[in-house]
Amino acid sequence: MPEDRKKLPGVLLLMLSALGFFFGLAGALLTLVGLSFTGDGIGFAESLSVVSSGLLSFMIALLNLPAIVVSIRYLRGKPIDVAARSLFKQASLSLILWGGTLAAGTFAIENANAPLLVAVLTVAAVILPIWWLVEFSRRRLPRSNAAREWGTLAVGLTVSPLIIIVIEILLMVVVGVGIFFALSTQPEAIRQIREILRNIDEYRGSLEQLELLIYDLAQNPLVAGGLFLVIGILAPFVEEFFKPMAIWFLLKRPLKDHEGFSLGLISGGAFALLESTGLVGQIAPDTWLTAVILRAATGMLHIGLSGLVGYGLVRTWNQGSFARSLLYLLAAGALHGAWNSLALLSGFATSPMQSASAGFEPTIQSILPIIGMGAVFIAVLIIVLRIHRNLRSQLLELQSEQVSQPQE
Repeated sequence: MPEDRKKLPGVLLLMLSALGFFFGLAGALLTLVGLSFTGDGIGFAESLSVVSSGLLSFMIALLNLPAIVVSIRYLRGKPIDVAARSLFKQASLSLILWGGTLAAGTFAIENANAPLLVAVLTVAAVILPIWWLVEFSRRRLPRSNAAREWGTLAVGLTVSPLIIIVIEILLMVVVGVGIFFALSTQPEAIRQIREILRNIDEYRGSLEQLELLIYDLAQNPLVAGGLFLVIGILAPFVEEFFKPMAIWFLLKRPLKDHEGFSLGLISGGAFALLESTGLVGQIAPDTWLTAVILRAATGMLHIGLSGLVGYGLVRTWNQGSFARSLLYLLAAGALHGAWNSLALLSGFATSPMQSASAGFEPTIQSILPIIGMGAVFIAVLIIVLRIHRNLRSQLLELQSEQVSQPQE
């Protein structure tokens, strides 16, 4: 029985990563089948969206392969590396490739009708800065073993986002029902919303048109309040709680503080990869470059805040004051919520309707949210650098104690 319990983590990781691999591969194959049936019946933007989704599925399948390998090695009793080597130098060199990818993507969109090429460049343009941000945040810190790192990535690409999506949909339904009942006492508001929904076909086709639909609906204060409740409060806390989900199952191993930080960074990177690739693949091609750069900034938010929560979970667990981990979660959720709320305000201030207005110029209402988002970004960066400095100091002190012990 004890031997079976030791093998249980390996069995679970093998099942999870295998499912992630096969579902990712199935998604990529279904995309190819769909494209073969549609042929030339869809435009460049639609083709880019479909191909990007297929490549994302294929990427998920590939990133689950290492977890399959290490879980099989674990189950067969073969040794696993104590600590993976640092890849910070390689990730830093990849930023040169990132610059070339941005240039190539911009050129391909303007001069070639090749959705597959642009989709490949999109995935590369999203994943390279995420990789660098993870490696930069944990540079010169000891790495966890390969099984924990690849297992965390597998969970972050499969179980965590699925749970987050399901819970967020349920929350939206609950809030939507509440808004519906509240609006039932306002006949004029109901009439306006019905008119918007009656012309729903006008909003189909791109994220920009979806943003216009949201903007039109949010003219009602109750709808706007519901949007801010879900996007600015509920969703951020759900995401920050479940993104580093793998760490919850590793707390009794036990983990060291720097492992909690590093594995949290990986969890945030996995979520950022899924979210950013999915969104960039859906936007209009003429805004591709701007979207990729902005998503890199959002990647720092996801990576840094998940690192904060992972660090807080392990640190408080090791200190025997696990209840204090709630403070780390609250801090991460508050910063994430501030970012989302400011982004929503910025979207309203620069909505497609306002931008199309004659003589539209940036106003204080459109500039302030951007300044606020910059402040949140800087705050997250400072938190990551501070955690890194504290962990480095702890490790140096520990090394000094180990050196001095034989002399006593």
